[in-house]
Amino acid sequence: MPGETLSLFARSLAESDQPLLETQQVTWLSEKAQDTGHVQTFPAHQRRIDDSRQSIELCEVFWGDLSRVRRGWIGVVQGLFQILFGIRYAAYVAADQPGRAALWLKRLGLISSRILHGPVLAVTFFLALLMFAVCGTQLLWPSSYKAAIWTQIVLSGCAMVAMGASCIGGRITHSRVVERFWFWVHITAMFIAGLMFLKAIWMDSHYPELSHACPIHPGLLWYCRVLLVLLGLLWFIEIQVLIAMAACWFCGLTHPKAHRPALHVAFLLPAFAVGVWGQALPMIWISAKEGIGTLTELPEFAAVFDDAIPFLGVQLLMMVVIMTAASVVFVRYFSWRKQATVDHFEAGRRAPRLIVNGSLQIVLAICTGIGVVMVSTLCVLQMFGLAYTEFWFGRLMVEVNKYAVGVIVPMSGLLVLLLPRLRPGFDMLLDVLNHFYFRPTYVQDALDDDDEFDIAETTFENGALFFSRRDRLHLRLKRVLSHYRDQYHHFPELIIVSHSQGTMVAIESLNNEDLAWLNNCFKSVTLVTMGSPFQHLYQHYFKHCYPALDQPFWSSLRRRIDCWVNICRIDDFVGHRLEFPEIRTLSNTATDMEAEGAFYSPTFYSNHAVGPRGHTCYWSDREVLEILRRHLFRQEHQEIRHSA
Repeated sequence: MPGETLSLFARSLAESDQPLLETQQVTWLSEKAQDTGHVQTFPAHQRRIDDSRQSIELCEVFWGDLSRVRRGWIGVVQGLFQILFGIRYAAYVAADQPGRAALWLKRLGLISSRILHGPVLAVTFFLALLMFAVCGTQLLWPSSYKAAIWTQIVLSGCAMVAMGASCIGGRITHSRVVERFWFWVHITAMFIAGLMFLKAIWMDSHYPELSHACPIHPGLLWYCRVLLVLLGLLWFIEIQVLIAMAACWFCGLTHPKAHRPALHVAFLLPAFAVGVWGQALPMIWISAKEGIGTLTELPEFAAVFDDAIPFLGVQLLMMVVIMTAASVVFVRYFSWRKQATVDHFEAGRRAPRLIVNGSLQIVLAICTGIGVVMVSTLCVLQMFGLAYTEFWFGRLMVEVNKYAVGVIVPMSGLLVLLLPRLRPGFDMLLDVLNHFYFRPTYVQDALDDDDEFDIAETTFENGALFFSRRDRLHLRLKRVLSHYRDQYHHFPELIIVSHSQGTMVAIESLNNEDLAWLNNCFKSVTLVTMGSPFQHLYQHYFKHCYPALDQPFWSSLRRRIDCWVNICRIDDFVGHRLEFPEIRTLSNTATDMEAEGAFYSPTFYSNHAVGPRGHTCYWSDREVLEILRRHLFRQEHQEIRHSA
């Protein structure tokens, strides 16, 4: 909630033996909405604390409404879908490296996402409509789903519902990915409508074995079977794209300038997304078949399902292996955490990496390869009309499917109950994905809306990436700093205290040329980062975007801040120590400044490790607050400070 962090931090910093006078207010600052382009406001909660020695004004830059999972079960489910839909953005940026292999890996990753989130989900959506139609007709008039005329009426109704939903959904959504999904829903509805017309005037007379009187798949179930075959073909195409991505991944690793951890992300994230959807969609289908009483009474419906490719068996085997490997990593982590001390940490004994462990990456890659081969084989067998049960691995998948029904369906119910408890983890994932969320920019966009596309920030090349959500977060911080620049003219000190993903907002904003005025308006600029993923995550996996701090890329940041204090817990799986550059003195002459600016460092850098208490609650940690008091609030004379 807005103001929560500020209130907690202000109360934690206050000394119990000193009387305090506190005033509170909210300043509403304007910003331009990303989706509608309309000017709106966001709150900047402020606290002014006075005691006998000094006066401190604190202001919270709130951005939880832009990059947080909403509360409640529905909000968490929505956040989960945002994560699954947003994986492609991080994968695309990770593959943005030199070499043709990386270029094709990037393009194939987008193709994979568009197939998965377009026609695959659209066909599944229409299949769900037909399933509910079968249930409804069976409840009202038993066996009515077999009648030819009633089948056409129900199909027409389903097509109209799908087209109406696509029109409404396409208009109200602000996401191009979701808009693309509704477009494919419309195409699927048109396909079914055309197939119904074609079947009535041509197929029934020329191919009677395919008519609605077919005893295996009568009436509406015939169309369910068609959609299942279509879904199998789409999955086969998706798997082939994944195989091509694997080839590009291996070739890209041989490039001399390739950053390998980023290439691992570029391949494994899309493969993980395919695996999740490949697990979720068959699980939903099995749950419907086994859990809806009306459908369990229809042997024809069971026959439709039994003819489908047993994806769930393959996915279950891979999931068991991956979960076993993840459990081993977690056991190692908690075993280390139980015995860890700050002295051990300073001596170089680090916790096993959780984001993402190298051994877990290898297991994920192996499982992806095995799963791709098995699913491709099953698809080929079905296309050639061969029964996969004639082969040993096909029979194995059938047996695994039986266990999958008994194991995964209850697990899905348990997962639904646990979703709200997973919200903090979803928040962290969504922060990272929102950081990489982009959309291509075009010259016409800039002409239509020159306020959103600032020439100083965006390159107007067709297809250039515009990180709209990241820029909006940065603009909020800049807007708050501009507010204080215009309000005070006596050069107060500025202290920016940030945590987790907020440290990335602070670091990148301070590195922006738009804040060149900062040092002329404040006596000194201090940056505090707590639990920062800057090195442990961004520099490790996206080093081609975030080079070392001694590189010219960060010269503006180094000139702008006078002091940088980094605090991390020894067991923090997100934050870590930062590799600061060596401190060098900047010469006084302008010529030397330009020559040595790439190496200029702030006056003071420091890393501080504290005890093992995880990634959250830095704001009220006594060890952390003692470090802040020691380094930030040590002056004895009265002065006004500002903390954002």
